[in-house]
Amino acid sequence: MPTSPSSRPRIVAAAVAGNFVEWYDFAIYGYFSAVLAKVFFPESEGFVGLLATLAIFAAAFVLRPVGALVFGHLGDRHGRRWVLSVVILMMAVATALIGVLPTYDQIGALAPIALTVLRLVQGFSAGGEFGGAASLLFESADRRRRGLMGSAQPASIVAALAVSAGLGTALTSAMSEEFLHGFGWRIPFLLSLPLGLAGWYIRRRIDESPAFTELQATGTLEEAPIKEVFRSSWRMIIAGTAAIVSWTAGGYVTLQFLPTFFEGVLKRPISQGLTASLVGLSAYALFVVLGGWLSDKFARWKVMLAGAVLLAVVAVPGYQLLIAGSTVAIGAAVLLFAASLGLVAGPTPALLAELAPGSVRTSFLSIVYAVANAAFGGVAPYIVVALVSSTGSLLAPAYYLVVLQVVAIAGLVAVGIHQRNRARNPEPRAARPASPVHHD
Repeated sequence: MPTSPSSRPRIVAAAVAGNFVEWYDFAIYGYFSAVLAKVFFPESEGFVGLLATLAIFAAAFVLRPVGALVFGHLGDRHGRRWVLSVVILMMAVATALIGVLPTYDQIGALAPIALTVLRLVQGFSAGGEFGGAASLLFESADRRRRGLMGSAQPASIVAALAVSAGLGTALTSAMSEEFLHGFGWRIPFLLSLPLGLAGWYIRRRIDESPAFTELQATGTLEEAPIKEVFRSSWRMIIAGTAAIVSWTAGGYVTLQFLPTFFEGVLKRPISQGLTASLVGLSAYALFVVLGGWLSDKFARWKVMLAGAVLLAVVAVPGYQLLIAGSTVAIGAAVLLFAASLGLVAGPTPALLAELAPGSVRTSFLSIVYAVANAAFGGVAPYIVVALVSSTGSLLAPAYYLVVLQVVAIAGLVAVGIHQRNRARNPEPRAARPASPVHHD
């Protein structure tokens, strides 16, 4: 039974609210990585402490694919809403516990070990968020507006990142360095618990997606969705993973990386990097919605391809503007990055959701997104700082960004070819995915 138009706003609100909390929790670590380096690795000098902190940041991404397998299976067996309710509580508790961790000065090496364990729990939880939220939005949307409704998912991620950056800007600007490194850094982590409880409450009050409900009613749930998705869709797992690298890793190398780049690399105040990140992310959220809307008018992969090509073109000049350091130059750079990333991110949930049938959709979405983040996104800040450290080139992040776009362009072309072939040679009706592609 299709979702009634009157209930769609509630579903969007639930997906957005919960997704916002999930990614606020996950992102706040990245924005305070330069501060955490001094709290948990005080004896390290130069880039060493920052690299150690970013290595822990990357460690969380190792468990994302594991979380994707577990929660993808549960989402296709027990429902999208059930998974979304579990992962938000897990993320909120892990993040709040980071806020009460003893420092290195208090318990020595146990402090960074405990920090790593909690980051791994965050990564495991995050592995189930994207697949559940994207499936719920796609399956509840009007067929003609799947791109626009799906864009609410990445837009809420960006909004969470922007709020994290805004909170970081306010805290670092208002606090003395002594207070920031003493107690102040704990505040954004502790806020995650009430936010998480609010998001859990909202998610528990929505209905399950109509596609999953129909699968339950007809007894056609997949017994082993993970096994089936690898059997039937392994080519699209590879192509889809490559296709979204422009978004998943591109964001970490540009707008989310700015606080670390400004304080840890350029040796400028972290508040300057946080402000630049806040401005860029605020614009990015608007461009995400634009990208989703455009993907309802044109082939989704073509909209994303335009964004990836644009990001490759502006990578080097964008970083040159950041290094120049004037307010106008930094503003121009973040707007260029925001526009490019928005075109890539907006269509992504609907594009990926159309590549898999409803019986394995959550598994497929979770796996593709988690692998793209684990293989390219989570390690991106570490890689670019290591490149800057080893080469001495402040443009190293831009060069790495170009490489990422080449990977994404190859994946998008493969997806486009697959969709064209499927449109020209449709499968028999019984075997056709529950939500066939409607673009050519």
